[in-house]
Amino acid sequence: MTAHRFAIATILGFLLLACIALLCVGILRETAGTNSYALLAEGWLNWRFDTDRCFDTDCAIYDGKTYVIFPPMPGLIALPFVALFGVNFAFFMPLTALSFALTGWLWWRIANHEAVTRDVAVLLVLLVLFATPLFFVALRGDHVWFFAQSWGFLFSSAALYFAVVRPSALLAGLFIGMAFLCRQMAILYLPFLYVMLLDSKTPLLRIDMAAVRRGFALAAFPVLALAIYFLYNYARFGSPLETGYAYILPLDLSEGAPEPSVLRLRVQELGIFSSQYFIVNLVYMFINGPHIEFAGRHMTELAGFDTYGASPFLVTPALLFALLARWDRSFWFGAGTIALILGATLFYHSNGHSQYSAQRYMLDWLPILLIFLLRAVQPAFAPPLSILTAYSIFVTLSMVVVGGVLAL
Repeated sequence: MTAHRFAIATILGFLLLACIALLCVGILRETAGTNSYALLAEGWLNWRFDTDRCFDTDCAIYDGKTYVIFPPMPGLIALPFVALFGVNFAFFMPLTALSFALTGWLWWRIANHEAVTRDVAVLLVLLVLFATPLFFVALRGDHVWFFAQSWGFLFSSAALYFAVVRPSALLAGLFIGMAFLCRQMAILYLPFLYVMLLDSKTPLLRIDMAAVRRGFALAAFPVLALAIYFLYNYARFGSPLETGYAYILPLDLSEGAPEPSVLRLRVQELGIFSSQYFIVNLVYMFINGPHIEFAGRHMTELAGFDTYGASPFLVTPALLFALLARWDRSFWFGAGTIALILGATLFYHSNGHSQYSAQRYMLDWLPILLIFLLRAVQPAFAPPLSILTAYSIFVTLSMVVVGGVLAL
């Protein structure tokens, strides 16, 4: 082992131990009454779609009843545990850690299938788990938003696994349907998955029985997931396309009421989607780096942290290697899918706030980018990739630690 290899391995080892220790602390510190999916599961167990209270700020009030507005799949994951331990079930963090570990295993298998070296495969798994917002959402898995994102990322990764490693249109569709019931944007993966399932010699527009069977197999579970979601919305709010955001907890503008959050003001005054959000979301996605505020007479005292996060391409610059992949039809379908998902979120009222890391909404399209990163990285890239991965893990870890300390 060369001195350079030993040094980077030692640095990565220490960073990995620090991340795992932080995750263990999060698991040990979890308390009940923080994740609304427990309330959602409790309601189902009582044959109700509404709840008698809300553990977070994103609940809807419709027809005098309170509803958890988020897609139902994470509630189904929590259901057996809430049935056993009650609504005060406080083990969402271990469940999130399970999804985190399974995600790492899937990307290890995908990396090895893509014929990269063992070193590159290890670095890719470390990058996915600890140098992207996935680590941050795993640390916050005791809350509804982050729990859903952790499982949604796992299911999207599983869909790609069954498109790339063990091609199965039916299983790829099953997992993207499950991902959709965690994060709605996942449904946009379908054209990309279809292309990934094709042999490189098979024309895209060939219509034969094999293509028809492939298309129906891929779409079967996503169509079922869409039907379930539409029926779920109709049962709650009287419309298949109403997710509940239109009835989110209203502003309290009475005298003496707490100052409403920026996001609440945005939803109530500008709407869920608006062109007025575009510039700020664009800047945070591509330009803004981590920002810590200092105060005091000499500007030396830690005063605050930008909870809107930082650009993923500044925090994890190795992601840009994906642009070196071959620009074939799968690349362009993947790029188009990323553009659709990213483009929609640039007009969304939130960019993932609050987050002490990069933009966590990127997790909706990151699995696609990772496929092309794997296809772009050559064995000769391992040394610079190792340095960039160590740097990104350090920055991500620092952002989480500093943000958490200031939050306390």
